[in-house]
Amino acid sequence: MEWLKKVAPTIGTLLGGPLGGIAAQALGDILGGEKTVDAVTNALQKNTLTAEQLAAVKKADADLEIKMKEMGIEVEKLEAADRASARQMQQSTNSWTPPVLAAIVTTGFFGILMGLMTGDLKLWDHSGLTMLLGSLSSAWVCVISFYFGSSHQQNTPK
Repeated sequence: MEWLKKVAPTIGTLLGGPLGGIAAQALGDILGGEKTVDAVTNALQKNTLTAEQLAAVKKADADLEIKMKEMGIEVEKLEAADRASARQMQQSTNSWTPPVLAAIVTTGFFGILMGLMTGDLKLWDHSGLTMLLGSLSSAWVCVISFYFGSSHQQNTPK
């Protein structure tokens, strides 16, 4: 749901993170369903928003951004702290799980890309392949961000 981060950056960021409940509360009434992360995510993945709902999502995002600033919550700092704590955990435990998962995601992602480029795989033949490629591409971005950092606020003065 990268499109949500473009339309409503605050809600899109929060929905996938530890403060997802706040985003779900903001979207629950607009989407006409439960105010849970799962219900809101499922409703958004159907891509059936009307123009009025989309406008309401943008307004809710702006309202939520103001509310978060009033409460002193900085979403970017929360995301950075989350990545930093994951890296610190890896350094202290030296777990084999992150590198193995990173290798599986990387191999799967580039394996599918190679299959598409050689013509061995065709997206139009397998709808599940399209979903898998999207998931692996998102996961690969997370792997790169975990190991090499994020350029999200690299140029922002401190």
